[in-house]
Amino acid sequence: MIGTLLFLVPALVFAPLLFGLDFSDMSSGAQILISALLGTGIPCWIVYHIRKKKTNIGSFNLSIENPRIIPLIVLVAIPLNLGIAGPLIELVPMTDFFREMIREMVLEMGSDQGLLMFIALVIAAPILEELIFRGIMLDGLLRIYSPTKAVIVSSLLFGLVHLNPAQFVGGALVGGFMGWVYVHTRSVLATILIHASFNLTAFAESYFIDVEEAIDMSYAEVLGGWTNYVLVVLGSIVVTLGCVFLLDKEFKKPPRALQL
Repeated sequence: MIGTLLFLVPALVFAPLLFGLDFSDMSSGAQILISALLGTGIPCWIVYHIRKKKTNIGSFNLSIENPRIIPLIVLVAIPLNLGIAGPLIELVPMTDFFREMIREMVLEMGSDQGLLMFIALVIAAPILEELIFRGIMLDGLLRIYSPTKAVIVSSLLFGLVHLNPAQFVGGALVGGFMGWVYVHTRSVLATILIHASFNLTAFAESYFIDVEEAIDMSYAEVLGGWTNYVLVVLGSIVVTLGCVFLLDKEFKKPPRALQL
C-alpha cells in the first residue's frame, strides 16, 4: 500500500505539469533533461518528504560495503542491455509514434546536443529514478512484502513509468536485477551505478551504428547477421549468469567485521 501510494503521488502530480509544457522548440536532449529534472526530480522531492514524515527516515544509503561487487554490477549491465534486453524489445510491437520518438532520441545522442542527452540519461535519470524506485519505493515494499514480491512489483512499475512498450521491457528487466542487488546490499549507490551503466551502453550504441538505417532493421541485421546475433545473445547470457553467480557468492559472505 505504501509503495503504491509513493508511485501514484508523483504520477498524478507531474504528468499534467509535463504535458502542459511546450517542448516543440527544444532539442530532444533538452526535452529529456527537463523531463528528468521535473518529471522525476519533483516527485523524488515529494515522496522523500512523505517518507520522512511517515517513517522519520531522512537519508539514503549511498555507500557500498563490499567494493568487490562494483565491477560485477557495472559489467553485467552491458550484456543485459545488448544481448538480452535488445532481442526481447524487438519482440514487442511498437507504434509509429514510439518508433519515431526513439529515432529522434537516438539521433540526438550523436548530435551536438549529445551532451544534454548524456547528462539526462546517464547522470540525472539514474540518480533521481533510483532514489525513488529503489531508495523509497522498493525499500518501503520490503517492509511489508517478501523480497520476491517487492522486487517484482517495483520492477514492473519501473517499466510502466517509462510509458512505452520498448522501455517497459528494458526497464522491467534491469529493474528486476537492480531490485535483487538492492535486497542484498540496501545500497542506492549500487543501483545508480547499474542504471547509469545500462543507459550508457544504450547511449554509446548511437556512435557505432547508423541509426537511420538501424531503426528499420531487425536486431540480427544490426548485428551483422544471424551468426553474430546468436553469438551476442549466448555470450550475453553467459556473462550475465556468470556475474550473477559471482555476485551471489559475494552476497553470501559475512560482513568483514564478522570475518575471522
